[in-house]
Amino acid sequence: MKNTLLVALLAASAGLNWNPAFGQINESRVLIIGIDGLRSDCLEAANTPAIDALIADGLFSPDALNNDITYSGPGWSAMMCGVWSDSHGVTSNNFTGSNFDGFPSFMKRLESENPNLNTHSICHWAPINDYILGDDVDDALNVDTDAGVANAAVSILQSGNPHALFLHFDDVDINGHGYGFSPEVAQYIGAIETTDNYVAQVISALTNRPNYATENWLVLLSTDHGGIGVNHGGTTIEEETIFFIASGASVENEVIVKDTLDVLDPAVNCIAPGAAELGFQGSGDAVYIPDATELQLGSDQDFTLEVRIRTEATPDVAIIGNKDWNSGLNPGFVFSFEYPGGPAWKVNIGDGNERADASGAAGISDGQWHTLSCSFDRDGMMRLYTDGVFSNEEDISNVGAIDVGSGWFFGSDILGAYSYTGAIAEVRFWHGVLPEESISNWHCSALDANHPDWEALQAHWTLTEGAGLEVSNNTSSQLDGILQGAEWQQPESLIIFDYSNTPRIVDVAVTALDHMCIDLDPAWNLDGISWVNGCNNVDVAGVNREALKTKVFPNPGTEAFQISGLPPHSTIEVFGPNGQSIHRAQSGSSTHIAPHTSSRGVYLIRIVDGKEQRTLRWIRQ
Repeated sequence: MKNTLLVALLAASAGLNWNPAFGQINESRVLIIGIDGLRSDCLEAANTPAIDALIADGLFSPDALNNDITYSGPGWSAMMCGVWSDSHGVTSNNFTGSNFDGFPSFMKRLESENPNLNTHSICHWAPINDYILGDDVDDALNVDTDAGVANAAVSILQSGNPHALFLHFDDVDINGHGYGFSPEVAQYIGAIETTDNYVAQVISALTNRPNYATENWLVLLSTDHGGIGVNHGGTTIEEETIFFIASGASVENEVIVKDTLDVLDPAVNCIAPGAAELGFQGSGDAVYIPDATELQLGSDQDFTLEVRIRTEATPDVAIIGNKDWNSGLNPGFVFSFEYPGGPAWKVNIGDGNERADASGAAGISDGQWHTLSCSFDRDGMMRLYTDGVFSNEEDISNVGAIDVGSGWFFGSDILGAYSYTGAIAEVRFWHGVLPEESISNWHCSALDANHPDWEALQAHWTLTEGAGLEVSNNTSSQLDGILQGAEWQQPESLIIFDYSNTPRIVDVAVTALDHMCIDLDPAWNLDGISWVNGCNNVDVAGVNREALKTKVFPNPGTEAFQISGLPPHSTIEVFGPNGQSIHRAQSGSSTHIAPHTSSRGVYLIRIVDGKEQRTLRWIRQ
């Protein structure tokens, strides 16, 4: 006992972290670099040799998440404290309601464990020091530029004896707000590359420290949120996806990506078939179908229209139609939403003097595909169906001629106004009133000659070409359409992604504490987990990330991989980069697989356990 106490006193006097629970002196040190508002996909698009070197020397996830509140105040609080907003209390950038006494920063926990540790925080965005870290570190410095952050960090690393250092760079976020958070924005990408130069300066100063080889540094690099357009704060995947890097001599090299949980069946989920979908972003985006004899409806032509849409917005727009939507009396028809903002969809038809309107079902603004159908009996009723189910009807017998002579438009009215935001597919135009049974049975099915009303089909635009400025009508080239601003995009809705295997923003603080050999007390109720082999050998506070038990390693790899944590009676099927099945097996507690192919690329590993299934990805270099 006396010897233990003596060693602890000597360690404290030297500024080292003594952990009696593990009976060792810990030389570990940590550098956390925070780059504000850096989207993960934009990091990949930019030229960042310094950050790439950190990735090559450690663990990297481009699919980490801040799936809480994507403002900077809550984001940096989560990263520094290792808990979500319901614990740290910060819900905006004014820090009102913060509870840092109950859930302190990792820096405060380090100082509480050993006040002799030298802790520093250098921030371009002052609120991090002013509200979160300022009272928790030995040296809190606010600077006006990112260059100032790098210069101060280099000075400390060259002449000081830091044990924990946090750096905050802000120019990437500033350029995102000014020009756009996008890999297509040159100013934003340029800011990322400039910040990488600052990271290079800091890492050079770190690795050139005289005692660097014995100091066991861990470098953690992450961000507080992503962005979409010129903003953030919402719940889109572009705003929630962040990156996580843990780099150092004691970190295993690994890339952790989101998993494919399941691939949806288009016939079951009403997804437009094809490898691409057509997206509309408002501002006049449209598909124009030039006027033709086949589109004339006069005053007595019965017809049926069907369209699939995927949207999260229901303003007063023109989804599909042939009219000036400035007035419902104007001649023509239009699919839209209830004025002024849904939640139900609607159909309007008018002739200049008379109009009729009817609403369909609500609940279609959920980001999933839905089929909207309407049959028009010109001397009777128009009947609306939502996903094949009858919704409503309205008498249209008093409405006369509805032709305008300006063609049809998908995504706006004929004047380019009332623009729609979302995706459109599978537009079907029939002569006659389709029976309810046909609409119900075929609303999510691929259209072919087996349809009982096949002979009545006048036009069919699948909108799945994936490239070019034209869309094809499958019944006649006379009705081919022209894109006006709408763009082809990858249909991510075909795939359900599983992020449960990837890091979270709250993991940064917990990983730092574990590396520094701080005993993680379950009473702290931390929400994060550690991604390094530190001093703790128990789980943290009952974190429920079940999928972490199933792991593919090494990933990426070259010859073979192993899967650990598999359910005992599950089956495994491996698909090569060409999509062919190359291996099937029953699982054990750990499975070693060497694919009998030399193809590089992404291998899908489908795991089936009873009725449950998930798909992992292995990258072969």
